[in-house]
Amino acid sequence: MGIRVRTAVTPHGWWGAYDYRRRLITLRPGLGPIQLRCTLMHELGHAHYGHTGVTGKQETLANRWAAYRLIDFDDLLSVASVEQSSSGVAAALEVMPDVLETYLQLLTRSQLSALRAAALRRVA
Repeated sequence: MGIRVRTAVTPHGWWGAYDYRRRLITLRPGLGPIQLRCTLMHELGHAHYGHTGVTGKQETLANRWAAYRLIDFDDLLSVASVEQSSSGVAAALEVMPDVLETYLQLLTRSQLSALRAAALRRVA
């Protein structure tokens, strides 16, 4: 991709930012490991799509791109069979809860059925 990554001050309230012109991702100092991982992947999503601004559609695309790359469906099935809460599943997968939520929205009907079956095995 040819993207540089640095840690530096980001706009207020932002964990990361992507500068298309400079091909540069800036990550806020002090992020925890999971925050850092998820933010970096989100910003790489912006780079992948060549985003040059900030719009709701661009944020959605970057979120989906990141979630799809951070979560493996087989890992999700395994974790869902032992974890009781979505926050527990997210923690076990080492992603932020919103990344898990985004990923769940991308699942097919057959994947959702398999996920429900894994969760039912947990409570049985």
